[in-house]
Amino acid sequence: MKSVAHTYAEKALKSIRAVEADVGCNSKDYGRVCLLFPSMVQVNGLRLTVAFFESKGKNNSQSVHLRFLNDLVAALDIKSFDDEFTTNNMTDYRDLTQRALQASVWFKRYAEAILKVEAADVMDNE
Repeated sequence: MKSVAHTYAEKALKSIRAVEADVGCNSKDYGRVCLLFPSMVQVNGLRLTVAFFESKGKNNSQSVHLRFLNDLVAALDIKSFDDEFTTNNMTDYRDLTQRALQASVWFKRYAEAILKVEAADVMDNE
């Protein structure tokens, strides 16, 4: 039986490999998004971070922000963040936040290892 971390790691690796192979996707930008997401969640909360990422991709269906959110939704095995946010139960929200952070750390690790994105790259673009 696989652990939850193992499942997140597999799905994150699959997503990172797909980005790496996709000629139409800017893998460095995707990697930067992977590095930013966990810290943004810790500072702003999951709901605001997801809203920010959705707004960044609002006019661009090929947005790396939306692609990351879709990959994270797949890793978490949920339908969408919107469906999950409809509950008013704070325990469910905190649980989803913890799971999203655990999964996003794997995206961050693989972005650093495979896509060769560093924290300095993120700071340059802010």
